[in-house]
Amino acid sequence: MSETLEGRDRPRPPLRWLAAGLNSDGALYFALLLLVWGLTVPWRGLWQDDTLLLRLARDYQGHGFMAALTPVVAPLRRLYTLPFRLALATPQPIWTLHLIFGLTWLGQALAAGWIVRLLLPGQRLTRFLVICLTLTATSDYLTDNLTSLGYNLAALMLLLAVGCCLRYLVGGRAGWIALACAAIAVSIWTLDISIPALPFVPLLLLWRSGIQAWRRILLLLVALGLTLAPAVPIEWRFLHNASGYAAVAMKPMSPADRFDRITSLWGENFAPWHWAFARPVWYPRPPVAIPLWAMALGAVIAAAWFALRARQAQNPDPPERTTRTLLLAGMFAGMALIANAAYSALQMSEYHYRTHILSRTWASLAVAVLIGWAVQKWPRVRAGFLLVPVLFVGFGVWGGLERQDLWVSTWRLHQKELLSIVTNAPALAPGTGIILRSQPTPYLYLATEADYLAQSWLVLLYDDPAIHCLRMAPDRGTGCRAAPKGLDCWHEQEAQCFAAGTCKADRFPYDKLVILDFDDRKGTWQLVANPQGDPLLDGSGVAPAGYRPADRILKRPLTPRQRALLLEPP
Repeated sequence: MSETLEGRDRPRPPLRWLAAGLNSDGALYFALLLLVWGLTVPWRGLWQDDTLLLRLARDYQGHGFMAALTPVVAPLRRLYTLPFRLALATPQPIWTLHLIFGLTWLGQALAAGWIVRLLLPGQRLTRFLVICLTLTATSDYLTDNLTSLGYNLAALMLLLAVGCCLRYLVGGRAGWIALACAAIAVSIWTLDISIPALPFVPLLLLWRSGIQAWRRILLLLVALGLTLAPAVPIEWRFLHNASGYAAVAMKPMSPADRFDRITSLWGENFAPWHWAFARPVWYPRPPVAIPLWAMALGAVIAAAWFALRARQAQNPDPPERTTRTLLLAGMFAGMALIANAAYSALQMSEYHYRTHILSRTWASLAVAVLIGWAVQKWPRVRAGFLLVPVLFVGFGVWGGLERQDLWVSTWRLHQKELLSIVTNAPALAPGTGIILRSQPTPYLYLATEADYLAQSWLVLLYDDPAIHCLRMAPDRGTGCRAAPKGLDCWHEQEAQCFAAGTCKADRFPYDKLVILDFDDRKGTWQLVANPQGDPLLDGSGVAPAGYRPADRILKRPLTPRQRALLLEPP
């Protein structure tokens, strides 16, 4: 009988496993990743330029491996669409992209922890802090958004390159130099986000080992320099091209305005309550998808769990000297400042649009180094110092849930809008031209908001890179004029030259045309089935007889690819 009672009192193996799991740093890391990024992945589709990138991946299909290295917008972005090409080769490209994003987000946090381990060996608490802070640093507008996937991959490769350099510096073999060069090459040929951080690499190396290791430092810097050398003249020409993308993307700003923008962006790294409650608003917010109480609950659970784990973590080794610690934290804070300054003059930087993708990690490193040092320096007020990262983690999780809410709620509207297109026209006869026409919609942000977004979605949905289409909207500067044989149309930025007769019209023959009008009350596209009374088509004597959209539309069920792109069940 006593044996039976003892057996009942003994914890069951699953409970022991659960307790051990909850008492591990890895479980907390996974929970933070899930809360910040993963809770709503099944219900988040494409949003904006991620549609363009997936469309470009479709354009490159069938053109060989080298086509995948075609630069996108900027000459260094040769690997920019590679994740999208990989995703497009899977049955579920959207979920594949989300998985790559989540692994990248986790990888950045672990890489930051690795850097701390190499810079401050034995400082376990500091490493724990920086991983948690980086996982929950949700300051950028594009947090959890697939549009920023290339930026985040380039940032991850930079962090790995820094880690490989430090690993070689502390006694690693020469293979770490090769890995560092490979990582920085992947970073720079994906996107130029790493350039502002490069001058700090020798400073970090000197801080770690001093001039005693000058031979290893010199060898590292020479290897990195040779790796980056081919990109230098390319980037120089790109930045100084008065008619190129860089000139268009950079906004003219006075020195005072630029300084204010830089300081504002930098301060955002250290104001986590802004991430949850004071986001810049770009377009009217759709109806809420995640209730406020759920965001608060997730933030409180994350902060409490983090606080419990932080209380148990220790820095067993003695702290660095005060001057060295402050110098290291200052370097990381300076890296965040320079990273923000590099993006301060870009279009939409006022919304924090891709301005904090790299600075968030440097800021997390700065905060972690200072808090880890302060806890050892003044152990009696340990709880007070740890309150700072607790607030960062709590507000950061809330900020991640807030971003997920925006992307889910926006996708609900976009999904409805896009489904209405393929419901009206599941497939099109070869050679069909399609026009999406609307009046201004200032209270809505459409999936087909711009001409290039409409074309990207139509290319993907109809699996036709050569589809003939136009997003016709007066507020986008596009339009059409009825002619005897079809509609003569102009695209964005062509209105003036079309009116002056200096650019050729884009002709849409009536007998190969399908027009859909947007109903802003329903949020859907409706087929213009009858040309009679239409303000555009009825202006031509040929259009009423020639416009027969039913002859161009092929009725069939949605294809598996259409369902996958729209996150519709099979």
